[in-house]
Amino acid sequence: MNDFDFKEFGSRIRDARKKSNLTIEKLCEMLDISPSFLGSVERGESRISIEKLCKLSKVLNISTDYLLKGEDIYISYLSYLFEKYQLDDISDSNELSNESTEFLICVLKFLLSIQKKNKKLI
Repeated sequence: MNDFDFKEFGSRIRDARKKSNLTIEKLCEMLDISPSFLGSVERGESRISIEKLCKLSKVLNISTDYLLKGEDIYISYLSYLFEKYQLDDISDSNELSNESTEFLICVLKFLLSIQKKNKKLI
């Protein structure tokens, strides 16, 4: 039984391409694939190789986790941190507890590591 939704996968590629202001033709040129093939992938009719998926991820500056599963590893990690520190809304008080301060430092370090890796914040 296959639970992977290729139409949703293709839709995420299309949405990311459009947000990046890339035409199908321009993206295909960057990936060295045909426009008809990419259109077929975006409709969920064709499968893309892992090699092209990785290149697509870099070109669109979006994680493969997001393209494949609809969730970003960075967002998942931030959610994990919120759960770990049991913080619903850290802006409820004027003063931050040690736990909240530790959490914010952890988040800032994490975001800085992403920025260094990608040269910009996601």
